[in-house]
Amino acid sequence: MRTLMLLVLTIVAVTGLRRRKAREKLLEEIMEDVDVMLKQRSKMNLNQFVKDVLPSAGCSQKHLCQAAMVMMNTNLKFSMLHRRLFAYANYSGHCSVPASEEHRMEVFLTKIQKCCQELYSKLKHKRHVK
Repeated sequence: MRTLMLLVLTIVAVTGLRRRKAREKLLEEIMEDVDVMLKQRSKMNLNQFVKDVLPSAGCSQKHLCQAAMVMMNTNLKFSMLHRRLFAYANYSGHCSVPASEEHRMEVFLTKIQKCCQELYSKLKHKRHVK
């Protein structure tokens, strides 16, 4: 019985570590995608207005899930950024988009990048603490 419990705990620990590393990698890729889009300065993409679902502080996985939902109604819905946001959203579960003000896409993308940086640093900190 003890051997079985040890095996189960090992599997759970390894699976949790893989998920954390996958989330870290997705956050890195999302930040890179945002950086590329902001550097391209495409007026067609950056001048769109989108719902403001990202707080200026206290970002969570749910907020990135909401950002993915908001992007479904934009020119960026077929971009790698959108795909990666949805992949990351799978870790947070179902989310809905609340009614809110709208901001230009450029502001929205900058907030996504800040949110990813915040979540990424939290994941890195957790890994170094354990």
